[in-house]
Amino acid sequence: MNTKSTLKAWTAVALASVMAHGAYAQSSGEPVRVIFAGAMNNVPMMVAAENGYWRDQGLDVSVQVLDSGSQIARALVSGAADIGAGAATSTVILSRAAGNKLTLIGPYHNNPMVVNGVERVGVVARKESGLSDQNPADIAGKTVGVTAGSTGESYLRSYLSSIGKTMKDIKMVNLAPPDMGVALRQGTVDVAVPWEPYISEIVRTQGDDVNVVRRGGPFGASVVGIMVTEDYLQEHRDILEKYVLGAWQGVKFTREHPTEAAALAQRYVQGVDQQDATSAIEVMRAEFDPRISVCTEAAILQEQKAQIAAGNMKVSEPIAYDLVVQEGFINDLLQKHPELTSDLAPLPQSVEKCGGHGTN
Repeated sequence: MNTKSTLKAWTAVALASVMAHGAYAQSSGEPVRVIFAGAMNNVPMMVAAENGYWRDQGLDVSVQVLDSGSQIARALVSGAADIGAGAATSTVILSRAAGNKLTLIGPYHNNPMVVNGVERVGVVARKESGLSDQNPADIAGKTVGVTAGSTGESYLRSYLSSIGKTMKDIKMVNLAPPDMGVALRQGTVDVAVPWEPYISEIVRTQGDDVNVVRRGGPFGASVVGIMVTEDYLQEHRDILEKYVLGAWQGVKFTREHPTEAAALAQRYVQGVDQQDATSAIEVMRAEFDPRISVCTEAAILQEQKAQIAAGNMKVSEPIAYDLVVQEGFINDLLQKHPELTSDLAPLPQSVEKCGGHGTN
């Protein structure tokens, strides 16, 4: 855990809460402790907090920002937080495989039109490494910074497969995305696999000193959303319905007002530049979708098989989809609020119609 950056992020959030929503911070509503990473895929949560969507639902939400899904999972399991954000395609399945009963109850950064497709992650190399989009296979033997057990690792594994390489062909270094720019600049790593807004930041600040080897593409799957323990879901379903609804209002706002959403995100993503934040949201715009589909189920199954094969999930068979994702909870709430998705294209009705099907 990057303690320094975490404390800075927590301080920024606390100050933002007091300055922007003093009444909200001292609300008499139902108290809820929320924890998520300071990454651009979590912007809908930031928007919900800043625009008062949870306050309007009668909730008194306090927010803490950490660096990774694994840290958030531990906080939920230990009872240090009530609600967290994470990926069903990594955090939830890895935690469940370790014996913890986490489950996804509300996607908000997810493209239900595809099985494979992650736009927020990329591969960036130091120019001095000699690696570029013209010679991707030269990544072999390079030192690569990536966040272990994350969507970034899944993306990297799939990308390597597409160029005939495996994780064994590289030297992996576990890094948090906020630290990857410095690692590239100092030469600690040859290559980094950050997610937004850090890709945009690295490209803007390091310019000709780095090469973008790949940005986005059909490499792995990412279904990010609200996760809780099964016990919390059973005991606080009414609170969670209000919380998810507020988050989904944040999804719609982010999709429709990317510039404004980026401005709000600056309070939560430590040191992010307005230009980088806006660029990141524009790149990911199609992925701000609260729905699930047959593509979602196929994506989660695919990622479980990959994690099992890699030895990261110590189970013999994939975990049942209905344990990983609360399909009934999600669809019931969406049906009650069609205004949240009325601008979105119809969902595929078969896996064969999903984008990125069969590319992994």
